[in-house]
Formats: sequence, C-alpha cells, structure tokens
Amino acid sequence: MEAAWNTKKRAANTAVQKSILVEHDKEVKTLTGDELESYYNEIKQQKKNSNLQILSINKENCRTKEKINVYSNKSFESWKFGTINIRSGKEKDEGSKIYCIAKQVAKLNLTFCCLQEVKYRGIGSKLIVLDSGEEYQYYWCGMKKKREAGVGLLIKCAKDISIDGPTHQDPRIMCFNLKLYGFSIRLVNGYAPTETGGSSNQKDEFYRSIQKLCEKTEKHQKLIVSGDFNATTAIALQKSEYDGSQILSDEICNDNGGRLKGLCRNRRLCISSTFFELPIENRWTWYSCDKHTKKKNDYVLVEKFVQSYITSCKAEPDIDFDSDHRILITELTTPKTRRARWKKRSVKKPKN
Repeated sequence: MEAAWNTKKRAANTAVQKSILVEHDKEVKTLTGDELESYYNEIKQQKKNSNLQILSINKENCRTKEKINVYSNKSFESWKFGTINIRSGKEKDEGSKIYCIAKQVAKLNLTFCCLQEVKYRGIGSKLIVLDSGEEYQYYWCGMKKKREAGVGLLIKCAKDISIDGPTHQDPRIMCFNLKLYGFSIRLVNGYAPTETGGSSNQKDEFYRSIQKLCEKTEKHQKLIVSGDFNATTAIALQKSEYDGSQILSDEICNDNGGRLKGLCRNRRLCISSTFFELPIENRWTWYSCDKHTKKKNDYVLVEKFVQSYITSCKAEPDIDFDSDHRILITELTTPKTRRARWKKRSVKKPKN
C-alpha cells in the first residue's frame, strides 16, 4: 500500500505545473513552465561569462515550488590600481605635480596608484582634497638630502578601504597592509636601481629587501608586488603566462630581468601582463625622448590566486602623466566575503 501511495504522489507532483521563486539582487520573480527553463539556461550562461555564481539549488519538499539561491555580483567588487614612474622635476613644482597626478588617478577611477622616482625628501604623508571633493592620502619616502629615487603611494579615502602602514619604507621600497572591499593585500612598491647606474651590491640589497617584505603578516593575506624594476625580458612582450615555474627562452634579458625572474621563481609569482593577449603598444611602459626606443620596465607581480581574479593588465600609452613612462593599469574583480572566495575544485579519480 505504501509503495502504491508513493507512486501516486510522484505522479501528482509531476502533473502539477511547477513554479520557481528567484531571488536575485533583492528582486523576486515567479516563473512557470517554459519561462522557468529559459531563465535557468540564462543563469547558467551568465555563470560562464561573468562572476555570477549559482551556489546551491534547494528543492523543497512540496509539489509546486522549487527555490534557487543565486549568488549575485554584489558579492564581488570590481576595482583597479596603477603603477607609474612619475619622474618629478623641480622641487618648487612638487605640490602642483602630485596634485595633477591625483586628479588623473581620480579620473581613471583607481583605488590606489604606486609611484616611483617621486624625489621627495624624507618620509611623510598628506591628504590631497580634489576640486571634485574626492580625497586621496599620499605617502612618500625619499632620501634625506639628495632628490633622487623615492617611492610613494596614492590611495583613495573611502569606508571600504583601510590601510596599515607603511610597515617598511626606504628610498626604493615601501610596504603596506591593505584591506580593499573585504580583500586583504600585502602591497610592495619598488623602484629598482637602473641597469647601468646601479651597482651589483645595490641590486643585491634591493632584491634581498623585496624577498623579506614578501613575507605575509596575516593568514589570508594576498601578495601584490608592483613598481619600476628597470628589467628587460622577452617573456613580458608576449602572452607567455609566466608564473615562475617555466623555463622559457629569453633573447633580450638583462641583469635586472634575470633578477626579476629569480624573484618570481622564489616566490611563485606571476607576471600579470603575460596572461593576456595585448597589442605591443599596451606592453611598452617606457619611451625615449625621440619615441623610437621603447621598453617594458614596469611590472605587476601577483600570486596565482590573485591572478585568477585579474581581468586586465596593460599599459595606457595615451594617458599623459608628464613622464617618459606610461601608467600600467591592473583591473580586478575580487570576492568581498569568505563564501564568495570559495571555488569548486575538481578531484581527480585514482586510476584502477
């Protein structure tokens, strides 16, 4: 009798037209029949093409309703940052120069921008308030007397952005602990000695410091290293997907280029721009005065986990910062919550 009853119950459930309650961005819809099937297919397609994820499908024990929980794009945040060698000029023009850079950074909607060769003396920070009302905090570190080298950071002031640091600063390296939209970052901004102007001892000291600062201070912290490394390497001029584990032929690698690849090997860092198909104009970051000699000196290095969230990393040759360098902009879409960070991993079955 019980088996017959269950058979009748299943038949009744099949005969009843099902409806679906869809919760997406606080919008509730009721769909039936063909609408249900087409909407579900649309959701699956969006999952493939964007960061929209179906986390679970909960079939309720009732005849007329299925409930699909959709994890919306609100669980991810799209943002971008830049790095550029600004080559500051005369000391009396420092204030106006950095203000113009802050305006350009705001125009590009960058969350933060790493700066090299700022040539500010000493260590300090100041708040820059733009005409539009936007606020940027500016940190810098330079030599005590000479107006040489120097690094800095411009970061937007917002409620979802917090900064701890700088935790280390010298005229060539600054390090910060950031929390951006729920994403914890260890940021290292560096300016390497030039290929001909820097001695081997200076280069050794620079890369030793970088190696030490790549050590994380928190459990879930992610590492981003960016700056002007004065490094030339052929693998950065094509889509090579370099993550520090490959051995690739390199015809134009200089001394700084070899040291940069050594850093990637030791720390398993990806050269982010090598993961994208880009025109060669979007790879060059330095132009000579005659515009004929071009190089890629600026880099963004990240862990594989961070690289999976990067959607673009390219130089913008048409944006003018009154410098012979071009800004390198990296775009990311990162999870804001712990649940959003979860990724389904496939488990390989053992062979018989």
